[in-house]
Amino acid sequence: MWGRILLLTAVMAAGLDMAASAASSGNPTNDRLLALPTDQQAKMLTKGIKGCEATSAFPMGVVSTTKFKSLAYWSVSCKDGRSFALQIAPDAKGTTQVADCQALEGTGKECFKKF
Repeated sequence: MWGRILLLTAVMAAGLDMAASAASSGNPTNDRLLALPTDQQAKMLTKGIKGCEATSAFPMGVVSTTKFKSLAYWSVSCKDGRSFALQIAPDAKGTTQVADCQALEGTGKECFKKF
């Protein structure tokens, strides 16, 4: 269910200034994504999701608890109707876990919902 995508290369390729993370959620990749226009956020988040042409991105939030501090969560929609939840680690690579939103139904976890 979970796949790995590395966003760091894509975000860095966007030529973002490191100062964009000055607002700092503790997650540099998340901060860079938030600094992008919404259409670019969706494109960056769906790089590596096979067959997904991005239509929208939704920042769900960043965890502040000690155990999972600075994990960022986003949801994205694809043109073909699929949608995904992404967990972005605060590591230097922006390591990302991806789950199909449909697979999360009934688990108590939801896509496109702020927390």
